[in-house]
Amino acid sequence: MARAVPLIAMDPEGTFGENAALMLLVRFAEMYRLAGAVDDPRRVQDLHDMRIAAKRLRYTMEIFQPCYNVELAKEYKSVYEKIKSIQEFIGEIHDCDVRIPLVHAFIEEHASRRPEIRIGLMHLIEKEKQDRDRMFNEFAGYWANLRRKGLRGRFLRLIAGLEVFTQDDDQEVAP
Repeated sequence: MARAVPLIAMDPEGTFGENAALMLLVRFAEMYRLAGAVDDPRRVQDLHDMRIAAKRLRYTMEIFQPCYNVELAKEYKSVYEKIKSIQEFIGEIHDCDVRIPLVHAFIEEHASRRPEIRIGLMHLIEKEKQDRDRMFNEFAGYWANLRRKGLRGRFLRLIAGLEVFTQDDDQEVAP
């Protein structure tokens, strides 16, 4: 699993809002940097790392949602839902990537003693591969559509619209 990009430029003396833009931008760039995996179904680990990066971004967005004013809240929610969908979509693909080797290992371990299970489990593996291919192609289309509709630009505009709170304002935002 890819390690999170460290947030070394954060200002520990800065406000919640002042650090939000940096953290959101780093997490978005972390996810976007792995997007090449969408072009090659064999880049299983990179796709999984993209899912983990999307998860980090999603949770970071949840934390900083209060930094957005009412006018941007709808757009923020829309972009957040896209990031959540990316994470969930890739998660479904990853489930297949995990199950296929597990079934292969089970066959290797048990098929010599019970040869009748091999046929059924090989069919299961084939179905998992077909499901994975279908989901991967659907995700690649979804990702291409997000890019065409300007996901990166939308995200960057959200960062630019971030309200930077003063120290007094931060206390009002805290739950």
